[in-house]
Amino acid sequence: MESLMGLLLGTLQLFYPLIVMSVIAIVLGLILRSWLWTLASAVLIYPDAWYISGTPAFPWAAYVPLIPVFVAIWIFLMKKRTI
Repeated sequence: MESLMGLLLGTLQLFYPLIVMSVIAIVLGLILRSWLWTLASAVLIYPDAWYISGTPAFPWAAYVPLIPVFVAIWIFLMKKRTI
């Protein structure tokens, strides 16, 4: 796992682009009421959250991807209820 994160965040320099793409995905998910976009946001933010949670000051950062996951579940259940 560390080698994959090292490749994504170190070699490819994708720290900030992943954050930006995650924010765009969550905004699109909320505007379109799409659980797939919000779930994509959680997947995109995971490497950054994993990296930041390794520092002693932010051990809670590992739980940040759970926020879009819960929003995706909420949107999925709301769509299922209206259909």
